[in-house]
Amino acid sequence: MSRSVYPTTSSGDTALEVERARQAEYVAFLHRAPFVVDAANMGFLTGYREDCSYQQGQYLDLEVGVGMLDNDFRNPDLDRYIERFRECEPTVGVIGDAYSPEEANEYVQAVRTLQEEYPDTEIIIAPKCREALDVIPDDITLGYSCGAADLLAHEFSDPADWRGRRVHLLGGSPYKQLDVIEQLTRPTLTEDPPAQIVGVDWNGLHRGAQFGEFWTADGWDDSGRDADHVTVRKLVRHSLGRIKAFWQAQDVWPESGPHDENPPLEYEGPTPSDLEIVACTACEANVWTTDRGPFVAEYDTGEVCGYCSYECYFSHRTRNRLEEVHDERSVFIPP
Repeated sequence: MSRSVYPTTSSGDTALEVERARQAEYVAFLHRAPFVVDAANMGFLTGYREDCSYQQGQYLDLEVGVGMLDNDFRNPDLDRYIERFRECEPTVGVIGDAYSPEEANEYVQAVRTLQEEYPDTEIIIAPKCREALDVIPDDITLGYSCGAADLLAHEFSDPADWRGRRVHLLGGSPYKQLDVIEQLTRPTLTEDPPAQIVGVDWNGLHRGAQFGEFWTADGWDDSGRDADHVTVRKLVRHSLGRIKAFWQAQDVWPESGPHDENPPLEYEGPTPSDLEIVACTACEANVWTTDRGPFVAEYDTGEVCGYCSYECYFSHRTRNRLEEVHDERSVFIPP
């Protein structure tokens, strides 16, 4: 449906555009890869899958903590999830899929308990039947399944069932999520209240990166598949940047970042103590015997390299087309 059919405000914006602009509070991307996507400054939350145990130590050691904690929907265990929740203290938590009213009530009681301990955390229940949707109170955020789940929201409910509720979109590509947002928020003849879309998540871009592809608004791009210098992390960054631009064009990008109320996180860069060998990466000279000491750089492959001089550092970076983690800030230059 064309945007021109929506009523406009005095400023010329359509009612749908105004509604979208105020709704999105976060955009989360779950991933299974054993590295942290440095997307916090882009407005994303990093995600942690409960069924990926090898991520646990990695995230619990980080000051930034877990952005979004997803449940192991293939092997649900409420007690196990609550224990993991208290360990990770996420910003957003998907507590489980409710396939019956009884299961929904159990999750509601668990949400109430966690809300007392973590009043600022967004806790989500994903109803998987119409009866479960009905028994979840209005103040609890609903998880709308639109990705690769066994049972999708549209298979047991109508868009009207979700209107007037807080809704998080579980999975699905940006275009699929956009279609759901329009269904749940566009004006209706009966003047039903729109759903409040508080967030979306998707782990598809990380799967695509495993095959050398990154997401674009025009489809998947595999131009980096055969390039030796392209890494999974770099492909995920490409996807995240393009997804951000996509949502900004649709007026659903959060106006504020996740660290507005906290001191900004700063990357300090590598130091000589991070080096494992004394040989210059470019010329194999001893980096410790030079007049100025080693130049140290960290690349997006995770490798930390030492150089005997700036010339060796620069020629090696140029020749191999390596991408540093944070550009010049990743380079330690001794005084």
